[in-house]
Amino acid sequence: MRVRYTATARGEVDAILARIAADNPAAAVAVANAIKVAADRLRSFPRIGSQTSAAGVSMRIARPYHYLIFYAVVDQTIFIRNVRHPARRRPQNDQS
Repeated sequence: MRVRYTATARGEVDAILARIAADNPAAAVAVANAIKVAADRLRSFPRIGSQTSAAGVSMRIARPYHYLIFYAVVDQTIFIRNVRHPARRRPQNDQS
């Protein structure tokens, strides 16, 4: 399976890491690694996440930082749709 990030998800990850790096560059590296590890794990276990209210969209937590990774599995590709901190509003059903 392949893992692909939507433009929305890439922008969210970039913004998350920039905010963290402004105060603590080492922490930004650790968060980036946690997100990557959680997303890469989906390659072997694409159904590991919890179903959301949006049809076909699941959620996985990037531990230990609790960032939420919203994704959809289409054929042999995992599309990372959004990456959010749990304190932020969750994405709407129509977001890409």
